[in-house]
Amino acid sequence: MRIAKTLTGAALALFAVTGSPAMAQEPVPVFDMHSDILLRVIDNDVDMGMPPEWTQATIPTMRAGHVKNQVLSVWVNSNNVTGLDATQRALRMMDLFEEQAARYPESIALARSVEEADAIAGSGRIAMWLWLEGGAPIADDLAMLRTFHRLGVRGMTLTWMNNLNWAGASTDKENPEMGLTDFGKDVVREMNRLGIVVDVSHVSEATFYDALEVTTKPVVASHSSCRALCDHPRNLSDDQLRALAKNGGVAGINALPSYLSTAWEPAWDETEEKLSEQIADVLENHGGDRSDPLYREQRRQLIQANLPEDSRVTLDTYLDHIEHAIEIAGWEHVGLGSDFDGIWAFPVGLEKASMWQNVADGLRKRGHGEDVIRGIMHDNVRRVFLEAVDGAE
Repeated sequence: MRIAKTLTGAALALFAVTGSPAMAQEPVPVFDMHSDILLRVIDNDVDMGMPPEWTQATIPTMRAGHVKNQVLSVWVNSNNVTGLDATQRALRMMDLFEEQAARYPESIALARSVEEADAIAGSGRIAMWLWLEGGAPIADDLAMLRTFHRLGVRGMTLTWMNNLNWAGASTDKENPEMGLTDFGKDVVREMNRLGIVVDVSHVSEATFYDALEVTTKPVVASHSSCRALCDHPRNLSDDQLRALAKNGGVAGINALPSYLSTAWEPAWDETEEKLSEQIADVLENHGGDRSDPLYREQRRQLIQANLPEDSRVTLDTYLDHIEHAIEIAGWEHVGLGSDFDGIWAFPVGLEKASMWQNVADGLRKRGHGEDVIRGIMHDNVRRVFLEAVDGAE
């Protein structure tokens, strides 16, 4: 189904900045380590330059939020797409990115190094980094990993939600204790050699520590929050945050409310049940298609508006996770990893990439200086990429 592009360029630009505060401070550059907008390009025919309202991280919204570097997830559902089918899906997504970049050369360009990214940002464009979310597309083959690198991939989350043959995932239902096999360790070594950033979001604790033992470069947890504040296996424990800091890496705080508050999901489910008749009417208006993004967005807005006040996840909840990560790991090891366009609900005050400067303002209000804020919003991740990508053999 092709989603109608309902906004003109002028209207979209106005929409993109809606909700962003008027800022006395100079905007802080943003380096977001995780967006799934390519999923919307491949599955919903979204145009990143002329997007529908329900999207979060598109060219207009990223520009409004002062995004200078954006990691684009190349995601494959490894629960049911494996082997060369996974490879083909990833290549199609990368091909569609090339089409978008060719369509909007004045706005976005592929970055293969920090040096290249700095030049792209310096020219007023947004540097885009291609990133495999889960290792399924390499099809258990280091030659395929090398091929993806030649095509521009500069990072890989070792797993998605389920175990691979060579790496364990934190949410695998059958064997969440699995770590890296010998081949998995070879994957990490080859990533180091090539200049592909090792990403430990989604992985099991065993895989996490195996990867840190093997790697010779700093790693990232591109989109994971703090388990001490929200006890979810996708989040990082304090020990993991300390280990990540010792490695020199960075944790990018995820914006999904399920990873930010244990109270949110039960309250969401209860509110959804109470509103079941109204939600059914919304679904009927969209032809009964639960995958319709417009249905999902209207459903989200309806539930969000009726959540109990004490269970709402807001910008302050997101900032709490940043603060905790600072306390445990140090500010030099904290970054941003929104998961925009891959998540179905958002903190109030951080619903779109246009609102990233709300995070900077919130950190200022909490007493943080400009060097710390710039580090968290951009420079910490740049440092890791400089060492892991530009500093490869």
